[in-house]
Amino acid sequence: MSSYSGSTGRRDSAGDPDASALATSALLSREALESYARLLRGVLDDLPVAVLVIEPPGRLVLSNDELARLVPQAAGAAAQRDLEGVLLAIQRIVVKPEEFDRALQAALADDGDPQQLEATLHDGGAISVGVTSLSSADNSRVVWLRDASGELHTRRALEHRALHDPLTGLPNRELLLDRLAVALARRVRQETAIGVIFVDLDGFKEVNDQFGHVVGDDVLVSVAQRLQREVRDGDTVARFGGDEFVVLCEDLANDQIAAPLARRLAEAIAKPVTAGGRLLEVRASVGVVIERDPSIEPEALIARADAAMYTEKHRGGRRASSDRRI
Repeated sequence: MSSYSGSTGRRDSAGDPDASALATSALLSREALESYARLLRGVLDDLPVAVLVIEPPGRLVLSNDELARLVPQAAGAAAQRDLEGVLLAIQRIVVKPEEFDRALQAALADDGDPQQLEATLHDGGAISVGVTSLSSADNSRVVWLRDASGELHTRRALEHRALHDPLTGLPNRELLLDRLAVALARRVRQETAIGVIFVDLDGFKEVNDQFGHVVGDDVLVSVAQRLQREVRDGDTVARFGGDEFVVLCEDLANDQIAAPLARRLAEAIAKPVTAGGRLLEVRASVGVVIERDPSIEPEALIARADAAMYTEKHRGGRRASSDRRI
């Protein structure tokens, strides 16, 4: 028998198996959705990357806990719901905020392939940012941010090893040539000269042969340190190879600056050095080239300084020679 409620004649759903089943099904569906939402939230908050879901016209609809850790200024639920606040917080921690903002806005506006960019932070670290489309229909975007500091430090370490001498820590031949090329390019806009000083140690082979390479390495390190102490701020001291060093002097106001510096370098090297428990004497032959022509190739300029050094070596290595090309 059917049951009815009240005087309206409306059928009581409690007595209707179909209605009851629908209500139960709706309740179970709601519970399932809530359970799924809790699961999704847990997964998002456990991710090692910050995730933001953005809907037009720039509304932040979802973010996870990693955002508050990666961008401390955006901590708090209210801040994380505000896309403008999050972006301003990120800009405060990156080194070039305006450049970062332009790149990010361009990535958000791009409907094509996923975009990725990296920003250096004020603390020396870095963040990697990716942008991809969530739905092409409504132009939704997913933005993820990841701490890329470890990768940045590793990359910098690899670059440093590739461009520096492992024994002395000085720039190597490749970095020297690069800096010399940049210095020559600046001559187009400036009227100052470049000085290249080529230093070759005299009798260093005998040190290696008599006392071994460990003692020889100590001598090279001492020479490198002495060269660095004598040059001006902004000059580059490089280990060109073996017992050869090159000093690049930029912005020479006149041609009389490099030659006295070359003499000071030779005198500094000539002072006895303690290596392997022994007091050793090492001298150097020094060649100097002054250059104003920005069209010369870096290798050619160093070759001229090398030739000037050999001229000095044949003279006995007592004076710094000067080969000038105005």
